[in-house]
Amino acid sequence: RIISCFVIVAFDNIYLVLSIMEDHSPETVEQVMAEAALETVMEDLPTAAILEETTAAAYNLEPAAVIETSTSTCETFPPLSLPTPLQPLFSTPNTLISPLFVLAVVIMFLSLLFAQKFSRSPLQQIGHVGPRGRKYHSWNESTTGGCGGRFIDWWIFGGSVWIRAALCLWDGMAGTHSSDGDHHQESSGENLFACFGVVGNKSDKSAAGESESIGGEDKKQSENIPDHLAHAVSSTGILGFDSSLGGFGPICLAPIRASVFLIGWCSVCSFLKITYNELVDFITKLADPASAGHFQQIPSLYRDKIINVVASILYFIQDVMKVGNDLVEKKSDSLGDAWLPTIAYAIAFIVVLEFGMYLIGNACMLLKIYVPMGISHPGGARPHKIVRTPQWTEGKEHFLSQKLLSGDYSSSSSSSRDVNEESGVLSSKWRCAVAHDSHQDTIAKFNYIKSKEGDDVSSSLMTGEPFGRQIWTLNESQPSSDKEVSEDDMENKLKQELVPNLKEEKKEEEEKTEDNNNIFSPLSPLGDLVQNIFSFDRDNESPKEDPKQDETAKLIETIASGGRNPMAFDPSKNPNSCDQIFRAQMISSYLEKNDGKFPEDIAYLQDKGESDEANPPKTAIEAAKRGVAFYSLLQSTDGHWAGDYGGPHFLLPGLVVSWYVMGCPSVMISPPQQALMLHYFKVHQQADGGWGTHIESPSTMFGAVICYLAARLLGAHKDEDWIKSGRDFIQKEGGAVMTSSWAKFWLCLVGCMDWKGHNSVPPEMWLLPNWFPFHPGRMWCHCRMVYLPMGYLYGSRFIYSQAETDPLIEELRNELYCEPYDSIEWDRTRHLVASMDNYSPIPTFMKFAQNCLSVYENWKIFRPFRDAIRKAGLDFCLEYMRAEDLQTNFIDIGPVNKALNMVSAFHSANNDINDPAVRSHMMRVPDYLWVAEDGMKMQGYNGSQCWDTSFAIQAVWECGLLDKFPILSAKVWAFLERTQILSTECSQSTPAYQYESCDSRDKFYRHVSKGGWPFSTSAHGWPISDCTGEGLKGVLALMDSPIVMDGVKRGILKDIEPRRLYDAVNVILTLQNEDGGWATYENNRGFGWYEELNPSEVFGDIMIDYSYVECSMASLTALADFHEKYPDHRTNEITFAIKRGAEFMKSIQRKDGSWYGSWACCFCYGCWFGIEGLIKSGESASSPAIQKCCQYLLSQQRANGGWGEDFTSCYDKDYAANGMQSYGDDGSGVVNTAWALMALSAAKCNDVEAVRKGVRYLMSRQLDCGDWPQEGIAGVFNRACGITYTAYRNVFPIWALGRCVATYGDNIGKDPCIKELE
Repeated sequence: RIISCFVIVAFDNIYLVLSIMEDHSPETVEQVMAEAALETVMEDLPTAAILEETTAAAYNLEPAAVIETSTSTCETFPPLSLPTPLQPLFSTPNTLISPLFVLAVVIMFLSLLFAQKFSRSPLQQIGHVGPRGRKYHSWNESTTGGCGGRFIDWWIFGGSVWIRAALCLWDGMAGTHSSDGDHHQESSGENLFACFGVVGNKSDKSAAGESESIGGEDKKQSENIPDHLAHAVSSTGILGFDSSLGGFGPICLAPIRASVFLIGWCSVCSFLKITYNELVDFITKLADPASAGHFQQIPSLYRDKIINVVASILYFIQDVMKVGNDLVEKKSDSLGDAWLPTIAYAIAFIVVLEFGMYLIGNACMLLKIYVPMGISHPGGARPHKIVRTPQWTEGKEHFLSQKLLSGDYSSSSSSSRDVNEESGVLSSKWRCAVAHDSHQDTIAKFNYIKSKEGDDVSSSLMTGEPFGRQIWTLNESQPSSDKEVSEDDMENKLKQELVPNLKEEKKEEEEKTEDNNNIFSPLSPLGDLVQNIFSFDRDNESPKEDPKQDETAKLIETIASGGRNPMAFDPSKNPNSCDQIFRAQMISSYLEKNDGKFPEDIAYLQDKGESDEANPPKTAIEAAKRGVAFYSLLQSTDGHWAGDYGGPHFLLPGLVVSWYVMGCPSVMISPPQQALMLHYFKVHQQADGGWGTHIESPSTMFGAVICYLAARLLGAHKDEDWIKSGRDFIQKEGGAVMTSSWAKFWLCLVGCMDWKGHNSVPPEMWLLPNWFPFHPGRMWCHCRMVYLPMGYLYGSRFIYSQAETDPLIEELRNELYCEPYDSIEWDRTRHLVASMDNYSPIPTFMKFAQNCLSVYENWKIFRPFRDAIRKAGLDFCLEYMRAEDLQTNFIDIGPVNKALNMVSAFHSANNDINDPAVRSHMMRVPDYLWVAEDGMKMQGYNGSQCWDTSFAIQAVWECGLLDKFPILSAKVWAFLERTQILSTECSQSTPAYQYESCDSRDKFYRHVSKGGWPFSTSAHGWPISDCTGEGLKGVLALMDSPIVMDGVKRGILKDIEPRRLYDAVNVILTLQNEDGGWATYENNRGFGWYEELNPSEVFGDIMIDYSYVECSMASLTALADFHEKYPDHRTNEITFAIKRGAEFMKSIQRKDGSWYGSWACCFCYGCWFGIEGLIKSGESASSPAIQKCCQYLLSQQRANGGWGEDFTSCYDKDYAANGMQSYGDDGSGVVNTAWALMALSAAKCNDVEAVRKGVRYLMSRQLDCGDWPQEGIAGVFNRACGITYTAYRNVFPIWALGRCVATYGDNIGKDPCIKELE
């Protein structure tokens, strides 16, 4: 309104000047302008009369003439005015404060209270997303723009709340319900109150799926489910969460905005009134010839011009002030008389304002007006690229010794072990136990703890769905309980009942001649033979001698080696393991269960001799079949594929520190595990003595300090050569004070650094109101779940209880620093960090904030206040960590917060190692450990089971091989059914299910979980957008298998009801961000400037949950595939979500046509997601965005036909100039090539020859057994840390070959010369 007044008055002044100049001289113009300026309606200002007289005298006019002239002018241009009832809005002689100002302040205060009450957390979006959900403020990427973008979006697109609510109400009244069997489809609209995030839509409990029977229980039992669970999913709607405002509840949006405008209006009016008075005083003195001082020094001509300018300003102010000051003509005797018109005016103000914002927002979208680049755009190349490379000792192969493989090793003999003693992979006693087998093993391990009644306490502490769990153990397989059906039993049932003709084939095989000398002949004692591969004489612990067994073992080792020297690990050639131990175990197990027969497509391995030449595939589909056949050997009994998900070096040291400060319990890390961990640290040490942040990183102080610390705590002696080399590296770089903050935190816990050397992590931050602009609950979940226990341990000042008396700690204090430990001024070291660690330098503002917090922590003047609130902060941290432990069955979201939560539980239990919570934590430690030829490591998660399996089954589906491998497909169906979060009887019987209520999610900042799929296992409990999307697509793909669907129909396989798929769709829809893209675990709750507070140094973009091209494609394509099979379910919402998702993906495409991949290496990966997402959303393959990306990929193809990138693409945000030079094949890699081919074939690239070269490259790199070699690291997170996916080398080449054949025909893989001859 003020802006409009300015515009109108400006035009009035211009028109006035122009009209006067037509007929009058300049002197007359000045006179008339002065006369117009003297008009006043502010009768309470005594200076008005003075102005009138003095100005009239200056121009020799009578005051009456001035008034007359002014009046006539005003009649020509009448001032703006408001109705009489609005007159008392501003202060009067009887009131000191404007009633409008008072009302605005009250509205603001009440709105903030409502925000705290109703939006108790910044994540209220846990329900349905209506068809009109974010239509009116999806302004390209405005909601994730910079500060300016968010500010504009707040006022423009965050507006029209009431209009949107009315539209939702209309949708609710006009929406229809259609029956779909026993399930009711939700209305296209939402309950009005649910839209505001206040109450749930109790009228439609079927939307939550809780009103139906659960786990086979009868209706009566299901009716006892509490209401807060029954409608948890539908408890809020489209307005429940607005990412541009975070914790502000939608019911407060309009009042807050209106009150700010009203306060601003009152303030502007007051400012104008003061300005007016001052200007009147100024012009009076200037126009008075008798005035003294500097005014007399101004020439008369200039004084007249100044008077004219000031008079124009006064004229302008008068017009603006007429909106308010004309209203005081009606006097108000009391403040109360003004309330009714004030409230009426405020309501009118809100309605007009919201409608105006609605129109402006739509106009901006229509005119394609954009704000600056959104924060979800990953940006361009980094100006400072990584130049250092890892340094290895060339040609040094490491082997796991017989002692390490057999577990016959004690920590006391670490200095004398023979690391390079060669031994066969099949001599290992370590085995990977999965699902129920893993649970039974853990329970047996903790079986010594009994309750007073004699019950097994450990079994009650082992909660969660067992499917997908994988642990490494030295124990033999434990029998399942009578109540449980083992996965082996499930597999046997599938073979017997799902595919009956398998029995007939077995009979035919048994009738074959007994003269077959093949060692894999079913007539040979194969069962005993393969079993003997893992059997040992328990007295002398040596394998039984058998020539056939040796021949079998050799073949299995060769197949499992991935083209390498069996069991050899040489980091100078490749620091990535290829999972030889696990793969050998799975191949042996497969042969044992299948009478020694390989799958048909690789059966030639049985007859192949050592001198036989390789038998390469002749077509692409033949190569794909071989790949699937080999990969089927590796499938676990519960249906998932396991693999090494290690890579980061800083994870295992955190666990080791936790183990040490808890008293080194052997039940947590046993001596054999210690030995394997030490082996891992030793073989990954670089030639300069340091360790990298991850396996392909050059040495960093972060990696070196933390790995050195762990090695010493595990028992390595300080005088060992490799330990000396590590110590030299650390001291050469300035000592441990130069490491990053995360490493410093572990040093503080173990007592090797004073807490003053670490920046403050105040736990009382959690006590801030949720609407506070920077609240920990708004941060990315991985970030906040790490800094949550950090805050608790920092606030408690936890230190290893024996730190001052432990001689090892005393030695470490001397070894890690370049000066005496007691002489270090710790507070001066807080900001020290080596340049090699400083990927994300801490901004100046964050350093200033940390310095302020240091004063807060150390100055005694703040101690009373700090002590008063710190306890409350610590209590909340404990409560929150307890909730996280129970929601994840003590797995926790990741390995870092897993170790920190465990130490916190230990501290809160008064260092009682037998406390139930501490025991539950220790029972889940094996979930993170993995054994490979490079030793024992800690994975970046508790595995990538669901992620890898979802990709694998889609690859098989796109190859058209689901029914050719029926057991494989059926087992995947069973796994995906059991892995959907909080959707099975087992998962709903855990405490995690109780935390799915609205109140719990609000309190602990969790998005809806029920119905999503995880990255790893159902027991982990954290759904992710892309994992849910890929899991849903995997299920939908399996629905195309007649054999699997027949198994479901006959009850051999458990059905996945439509309502469970609806739950998955609900999770995906509610995870869509305001910018149209999808983040990982939750909606984006924070702001771009949060990265200015990133305290980690070593990671980038960790503070908020950004939207990513990978998550967006996976979610978008899942919705599209679901819509094809269920076209009547939430049609408008799904269609609109897909459209917005496609717009987002195009908005973050780089100018060169590429997409940056944030979760793998890197541009080939991002381009695959980008092209496939756009194609699936309906984008034409000939669109500029897709064609530009195709040209980008073609420009990166290497001479050998492949594509290649290494970790530097991610780190530098620029395509690796030399491709995968270090660990690939002449710069190319099979995984990058597969991603590029999948993108090009999805776009139906017309450069068929380039595609053929890529396909031929994949075929040429395939090993004879159907496997592909393990090359460079494939995964990445937080820009700067690589992570291993050993499954990728199998899954994506298979998928790419299948897709290329489906797109271009089977001839695409043939050599052009052979094709021409044919």
